[in-house]
Amino acid sequence: MRLPLRLTATAAMLALSQPVLAQGSCVQQADVADAATYAMPLAIEALQSRCAEVLPANSFIMNEGADLSAEFEPLRDSAWPGARRLLVGAIESKTGAKREWADQAGPGTGGIMQTLMRMEGDALRPFVDALALQFIAEAIEPDTCGKANALLPLLAPLPPENYGALVATVMGFVGKKEGEMQICEVLPE
Repeated sequence: MRLPLRLTATAAMLALSQPVLAQGSCVQQADVADAATYAMPLAIEALQSRCAEVLPANSFIMNEGADLSAEFEPLRDSAWPGARRLLVGAIESKTGAKREWADQAGPGTGGIMQTLMRMEGDALRPFVDALALQFIAEAIEPDTCGKANALLPLLAPLPPENYGALVATVMGFVGKKEGEMQICEVLPE
């Protein structure tokens, strides 16, 4: 069973990194959780944009999506470092270059990858936000709108601080297939 947009929010950051992360190494559950939290407002914006012609104006996404998105906005700053680690790890895996080698990267690495690897702190955020929004919007099929509209009201009562961990945990359960992103095992304390 395909979950609507991979539980909606993870699509943004993971769309940028999924093919790379499938190459064998696992990703930290906390970074996946941060990526999900960080991406949630982008996912809702993409749903509102792509589903406007499919969903009625009184649907959850169209009517209450902005309020749900606003609950995640204050968490985005603290979630960014983990989301960035996930993305930079994906870039490193794809290019074979480490961040500290970006200035010496050869022409095979690609100019955009070199530029991304050099960006510090928050400089990467506007670029990631624009790409993630585009990737999510392109991934939304009209038949997905109704499914996402049924899922989001079930998730809305959760504290936004718990959402990312829930997504990462569920992905850890379902992401065990060959070629799927592997989430590192979290050992009990």
